[in-house]
Amino acid sequence: MASTGRPSEATRLLDPASPPNPPSPTSSRAKGPSPWKAILSAAAVYLLLSIGSHISLAPQTAILEDIICRQYYAGHVDSGSATPANDGCKIDAVQSEVASINGWRDVFETLPAMLLAVPYGTLADRAGRKTVLLLSIVGYFMTDVWIRLVYWFPGFFPVRAVWFAGLWQVIGGGTLSSVAFVMVADWLTPVIRTTAFSQIQSASLVSQFIFVPVGAVLMPLSPWIPMFLSSGIMIAGFLFAVVFVPETLPSAGADSNIRHDDAAADASKGSAFSRIQEHLGRFSELGRWMARNAKVVLALSCFYPLNLGEQCGGPLLLQYTSKRLGWSLGQASYLLSLRAGVNLVVLAVLIPAISSILLRRLQVQEIVKDQFLAQASSLLLALGSGTIFLARSWPPLLCGQLLFSLGFAFAVPARSLVTSMVEQKHLGAVYTTIAVLTYAGVLTGRPLLARAFQWGLELGEAWMGMPFLIASGCFVLALLAVTSAATRNGGQGHEYENVANEVHDESHERGGQTSR
Repeated sequence: MASTGRPSEATRLLDPASPPNPPSPTSSRAKGPSPWKAILSAAAVYLLLSIGSHISLAPQTAILEDIICRQYYAGHVDSGSATPANDGCKIDAVQSEVASINGWRDVFETLPAMLLAVPYGTLADRAGRKTVLLLSIVGYFMTDVWIRLVYWFPGFFPVRAVWFAGLWQVIGGGTLSSVAFVMVADWLTPVIRTTAFSQIQSASLVSQFIFVPVGAVLMPLSPWIPMFLSSGIMIAGFLFAVVFVPETLPSAGADSNIRHDDAAADASKGSAFSRIQEHLGRFSELGRWMARNAKVVLALSCFYPLNLGEQCGGPLLLQYTSKRLGWSLGQASYLLSLRAGVNLVVLAVLIPAISSILLRRLQVQEIVKDQFLAQASSLLLALGSGTIFLARSWPPLLCGQLLFSLGFAFAVPARSLVTSMVEQKHLGAVYTTIAVLTYAGVLTGRPLLARAFQWGLELGEAWMGMPFLIASGCFVLALLAVTSAATRNGGQGHEYENVANEVHDESHERGGQTSR
């Protein structure tokens, strides 16, 4: 999965600009499924799909490396049946090709989510949440099936055929996490909703913390064992969704007030063309407002270098660690588990504790608190990436990964900071802008850092960690952006902080996008 980790698969599919009047608790909800059933079942499906993604992350890279390695030596050794030793697969030519294939595959898997999020959001509002959820699971499953077919039959398929895997995500549009969040949002008030979203994101981190090592443990037996387990877990997730996940979209006849509101909304929108005009008008107004508020633009700009730099994690980190330290990919995958565990502690303990100290004891404003947390996070990301670049042995590399993990929650205070600086009527357009910048960072970062890894290998061992040097520079730019941002309107920060957190994702599996 992409991802999981990903711009804004967690961004709302429903248009926040003109929400319908909230239904009364005794109308549609009373006749619908139990709220807790809807919430827990959607969370369970999301967790199952995250487990399927994380358990196969390292094995999938190992299988790709083995295929490229065998093909390389078959073309460079007189005896085409020569089987290279494991160390022989760490040569520059093999590692460069692995990085290139993974980088571009991630790009092609991300494109459908970017292009089809709005159409599938509209479909979720009309055909139902469950329909889009099931389509999304099918799309993810077929994507993985295609990758497995290409890797299982390397003599029949060229290995770069995995780049076509993203075409299957046209089914569902890669909107799994978005639909899961919308289904939860259908039933909860804003205050409880923030907690529920945080718990779902935490479940994804727990999945990464536990099941990346599980995949690593199974790899010595055969890397195909966790790959097939991943497929089985995805099938189980689909069957669970079919049987247990209820439809949370209010039925047409459940509440006449909702129906009246929907009809009025449809009449006001008129046609697809009028909706496009409406959104363009909203962005035009936002653009004029930003022209008068350059500090907001600076704050928004931090999301592009942030997401570009974060692409140094995942398979690229596994490759770098494996080649730099001579570890197996299974051993290197424990670094991803470490990141998930530390990030979980940061989100659940450190950020709330520091926020409480700053707000209650030091009496700082909300927006100042957000700016401080964003500055500290971006500094940790830059220091961690730089340390990984300089590392020549496992202790400094582990220290660098720990620093990087401590700063990985940067997007949470950064979103809240931007929210505090923007009028409420512009929030929908601002979040869309953040999503666009996030996608741009992902789409450019993955092939760029893969290419940087190739350049580093060509320049010699000292430059092998070039992707992490570039990432460190990106995080410094993000630090400068949030430092240059205004800290006015302190009173607005608290009012909109919950809204900002609602649209936050695994970016960070960026975890997620569930990662593939």
